[in-house]
Amino acid sequence: MTASETRAEVEDRFIEVWGEISGMWGVNKSVGRVHALLYLHSGKLDIDSIAQRLQISHGNASTSIRDLMAWGVVKRVHKPGDRKTFFEAEQDPWTWFHTTIRERRRREVVPVMERLHEAAGFAEGAAKGTKGPERKELEDLQRQVARFADFAHEFVDLIDAFLGMGHGRMAKAFRMLAKLMPKDRG
Repeated sequence: MTASETRAEVEDRFIEVWGEISGMWGVNKSVGRVHALLYLHSGKLDIDSIAQRLQISHGNASTSIRDLMAWGVVKRVHKPGDRKTFFEAEQDPWTWFHTTIRERRRREVVPVMERLHEAAGFAEGAAKGTKGPERKELEDLQRQVARFADFAHEFVDLIDAFLGMGHGRMAKAFRMLAKLMPKDRG
């Protein structure tokens, strides 16, 4: 096997794993594969090269690039003297992880928290507006909803603390925490 064939094999394996990881996070597998390819090719790639290398359509490559740019983990770059548009991925995993968590908070967590707050308010109003034996049942239900809402707010506070640390300090804190935590591999 030549060095270029070995490189391609290593890339293929990484790209497939990153596609699977993306799928587990609810991200289109093609988006993950494009991100992985751009991460491995810090020298910048154009849409045609991406589509050809990953054996996907130009449209799929283009849509994936748009998604990655919207998330802030890929940017458009120009090479002097070349009319093509090239793309490059953030090379620091902690930076793009931080960016991804920030975007997921904005796009996914905030809307869910608003709906959870509405549900908790509705449950409280329903309990107060009922009399007799049903009131106790609705008060118990309202407490369950409120308990979960409190948990969710604590979780968002944890996300906010995570984001507030910044990617450099966050990486350092996680490495220190990992050294202190027991390794349960079971």
